[in-house]
Amino acid sequence: MNKIIKTGILALLLVIPVFLFQYFKFFGKNHYKLPVFFATDSVLNDKGQYTITEAHVIPDFSFKNQEGIVIKGKEIKGKILVVDFFFSRCPGICPQMTNQLIRVQEKFKEDPQFQILSFTVDPEYDTVAVLKSYARKYGAIPEKWNFLTGTKDSIYTLAQKGFFITAMEDRERPLDFIHSEKLVLVDKEGRIRGYYNGTDSEEVDRLITEIQVLQYEYAN
Repeated sequence: MNKIIKTGILALLLVIPVFLFQYFKFFGKNHYKLPVFFATDSVLNDKGQYTITEAHVIPDFSFKNQEGIVIKGKEIKGKILVVDFFFSRCPGICPQMTNQLIRVQEKFKEDPQFQILSFTVDPEYDTVAVLKSYARKYGAIPEKWNFLTGTKDSIYTLAQKGFFITAMEDRERPLDFIHSEKLVLVDKEGRIRGYYNGTDSEEVDRLITEIQVLQYEYAN
């Protein structure tokens, strides 16, 4: 019985965000809003609601993508981003995450204000040529999905201090790396709006829904 109850609660938790988004989109004057992570200040507006005025913003960066083009953070500001950290030789969670990101790319491939950024945590091996081959293997659309490489220090610092997720070398196992399974949703202002388990299809369903919520916010 407890198992049935827990299953029912989990199902409700997964369905509620989708229901709220659809309900408020079509029937409500207000709509389901995503949290702003790492907010540092807010003000109370005339509707009695708090509006975030200051929050952590992803720092600028500069890395080469799979086409050898330098991608700078300041140049793609103004787009909704989904970000992950991976490496091409990864035998574990990376293929699962990349396969889930294929779904995300397909859903939003027609939106010019949306991009996916995948940062390698193994840049010494994952050269531009290696990333290009990897991107082709998974059907990445170049202008939609950037696989990025640079120096280890800059990538690890961006992961840990920019996105607040793990990315490092595994000191106990040479040629292996430790990185988060999280996908990170970033809004047009560079603020973090959500974290999702990139190996879990239901979590990625929630990501897709919440990207749509952001799109609706910007459109209205």
